[in-house]
Parts: sequence; C-alpha cells; structure tokens
Amino acid sequence: MPIPLDCTDGFNEAYYGRPEMLLDPAARQACSAWSFVDDGARERFTTRLRDDLDSGVWDERFGHLRGQARYEDSLVIVRATPQGQEEHHHGRT
Repeated sequence: MPIPLDCTDGFNEAYYGRPEMLLDPAARQACSAWSFVDDGARERFTTRLRDDLDSGVWDERFGHLRGQARYEDSLVIVRATPQGQEEHHHGRT
C-alpha cells in the first residue's frame, strides 16, 4: 500500500521522508512496535539517527525520500470476509 509523504498516522513507515519525527519519544510511543524494543536499543537508535541527521549522512544516503510523494514497503491491507458471506466486486474482476 503506498504511503503518502504527509501521512499523519503514527507508524514507522509514515516517517520515511521525515526521519526527525522518530527522535520524538511521543512519535515512537505511538507505534506499538517500539514497545518491544529495550531501552538500550532505543537509545542507540536515537543517538545514531541524531548523529546521522546532524552530520548529513542520512540525507546523503536517503535524502531523496524527503521529496518522494509516496513510499511502498511492507505495509499491506488484509481484509477478511466473514464466513458464509460472499465478497461482492462491483465492476472489477
């Protein structure tokens, strides 16, 4: 599923072109995956990301993402149809 650059949902991929947001503990806390990361790993991540942003290394490697309108990665939508009910496709095959 394509993720727009200005996506306001709080999940990691939403910040693909705005990595500074991941330095905000509230932004990380909004994403449940961070609850599985221990304090030491979280501190190493934020230190390295901050250093890479301050030095320009992040932008050298990934700066093209800042202007990329959409990003497609691991995000997929899974839709289940209740048992016994048919899914109706209106005009699509």
